[in-house]
Formats: sequence, C-alpha cells, structure tokens
Amino acid sequence: MNSHIYTLIHLSAATEITFEPLALHRLEGIISTPGVSMVYSDYFVDGERMTLIDCQDGSVRDDFNFGPVVAVKTALLPDDFSMPRNNIEWYRLRLALSRMGNIIRIPEPLYSVKQTGQVAESQFDYVDPRNRSYQIEMEKICTAHLRDTGALLTAEPAVVDLSTDCFPVEASVVIPVRNRVTTIKDAVNSALGQAAGFDFNVIVVDNGSTDGTLEALLSIDDKRLHVISVPKGYNMPGIGGCWNRAIFSDFCGKFAVQLDSDDVYSSPSTLQRIVDKFYEEKCAMVVGSYTLTDFDLNIIPPGLIDHREWTPDNGRNNLLRINGIGAPRAFFTPVARSITFPDASYGEDYAMALAVSRTYRIGRIFDSLYFCRRWHDNTDASLDSAAMNRNNFFKDTLRTRELHARIALNSSRK
Repeated sequence: MNSHIYTLIHLSAATEITFEPLALHRLEGIISTPGVSMVYSDYFVDGERMTLIDCQDGSVRDDFNFGPVVAVKTALLPDDFSMPRNNIEWYRLRLALSRMGNIIRIPEPLYSVKQTGQVAESQFDYVDPRNRSYQIEMEKICTAHLRDTGALLTAEPAVVDLSTDCFPVEASVVIPVRNRVTTIKDAVNSALGQAAGFDFNVIVVDNGSTDGTLEALLSIDDKRLHVISVPKGYNMPGIGGCWNRAIFSDFCGKFAVQLDSDDVYSSPSTLQRIVDKFYEEKCAMVVGSYTLTDFDLNIIPPGLIDHREWTPDNGRNNLLRINGIGAPRAFFTPVARSITFPDASYGEDYAMALAVSRTYRIGRIFDSLYFCRRWHDNTDASLDSAAMNRNNFFKDTLRTRELHARIALNSSRK
C-alpha cells in the first residue's frame, strides 16, 4: 500500500493483515515526524498480542523481527523502488533506512495477523553449510553498512605478549554451575581428564546450588579441582559474574577455558589444542567448534557447529551481524580481567568476544572440540517469546555499545 507519505511493505507472504481502526492514521502521524524513516508496531495473532522490541543502532543482525508489515517514508525510497523479494533485499533496504533516519516501534498492536502458511527457521540455520552463499551476501551488506556508519574495523588486530609467568598454572577450565547434579561430574571429569603438557586446574563456581551439586563437587578428590561457592541469596551473580569470580581468583591460570556444566570436551586433547593456538597466533581469545548431541552424546542435527562465517579478515566485523561465535571459548586471562564479563546469564560470552575482537586477534579452531548436550533442562530450551525478546534486546544493547565504541575508535585514529 502506498500513500503520499508512507509505503507499506509486507514482509511475510504467509500472513493476512487486518488493521485496527485508526491504525493507518497512527502510522501516518508517527512516520510524518521529522527524522523518522520507518515505523513498525506490535500486533495480534489469534487474539494474542505479539510484543516486539525496539530497534537500536546496534540492531544490525539480519534476523531482527519487525513483524509482518512495516511503514516506510515514501520520500526516502528510490524512484525505481520495488518491493523486496527476499531477505537479502529487505536487509539491504532496512539498513539503508536506518542510516537515513530513526526506525520507530509503536508499542501498540495496530493490526491482526492470520497465518496462511508455515514459516519456520531453525536456531542454527545461519551456520548450516547449505546456507553459505546466503550468509556471504548478508555479510557483504552488513560490512558496507558498518563502513558507511564509520564502525568498520580495518586496522590489523593486535597480538598479545604471552610471556607472563605470574599465574599458578598455564590454564584453568572454568565451569559455572547451578543445580546440575545430574551432569556436573561428567563435566568436571572431562576437564580433569585432559592430557596436556602443562599444569592446569579446574575452577567450578557453584552459584547457590540446592540440589546436591555442591556436595557432588566436594566428593571429587583431586587437588586440581577448586570450588568457589557462592551462597544462595538475593545478590547471586549471573554466569558472567561467576566467570569474573573465577578469572580474578588466585587459582586462575594464564588461560581461562570455558566448559558448561552439562557439556563435555570431545577429546582429551582439547585443552592442549586450545593453548597451542594461543601461542601459534598470539591471540587474546581462542574459539573452537562443537557438535550438538543428545544427553547420551548421540549426534543430533545439524551436528557440527563450526561458525565458518568467521574469517580472519572480516570475522570481527561480521560478529556484529550474527548471534554467536562458537564454543569452547578461551581467554588470555590478563585481557579478560581488563574487560570483565557483564553480570548476565545470557550473552556474557558474546559481549566479551565483541570487546576482545575490537582490539585483539581471535584464533579459531574449526574441528569439533566439544560436545554440546541438548536436553530438557538446558537454560535455552523452549524459550517463550518474552524470554526471547529479553535475550535479543540484551544482545542488541551489547551491539549498540560496541558499534559506538568502534566508531569512536576509528574517529580517534583519523
């Protein structure tokens, strides 16, 4: 639909749209505001309100949900404009609109939707090798957008001096945990079973467990295991806060290597390979690849998650577009201490990766080093829309801060 002031763009062919009374008048009033380039709103599906989130400067991921219809200021569209035919064309258009003005969400349900088809997307579609050509196109669009906004990193990333010897061991496996009595011994034994040519330990931060997890940890007789117990209370930290306790503890080694409390390493050589990569590339962070399995370690689709969308020349820019970087993640402890993790239980590792990649080299290992077990008690299992909104908004906030930090860094180098 095209009025003199705005053009309606339907983003889903699988829906029928019915506008609420005066909805189009509301859209016209907002989009007529100077400085506004696009407007979207909440909506109803089968009588249930679908609440969206605000679009931020850093909302440059290509899966941002604007709902099935948006209104665009007609004057900003090219004379030969045609409706976007696919996600690639839409992504290019909406990033261009964000550079021309503000994208505004109206926190009111202005229309109702009737599904006429099934549209489904897997959480791991963006790392499916079959989608590689699509991802390359999306990366090109995002890279151009970062260049146009002054946020593109082009300087060679810094290497780090790894010669420091002021740590008690070479590496520490860090495991934050809360109420994982079923899996914690598997994780700890996987870490203790690493075959490495250097001294290492395991730091478990028990975050107020009440199900016997702490007792299970204390029953493990190995001097390399250090348990930091956080009493249950109102000021209990998130996963990021647990990581901060680990890396600032007297036990922490030169390198801090991640292991989740319900996962295991895929090989006894995982720790050695990660530390070798630090020295090979003199990097501040190393990220491996993982294989999705069920609880009994049977491989489940899509299997290997290797994040090959990370490239040495542009991975740190493309990281702003995608939602993750891979696992296991490992950090040069002095750099991690200088940045610190946000005290959150979602996106804390992504925040660290963004900040590290702004300045330092990140090393990648594309072989599977880690078995990521999917089971009913995973923290990201069966999230409702409100939880997904909170998670997406938080990561967009991280991207916004990072975007502005990179713009400031580039400006200081001119």
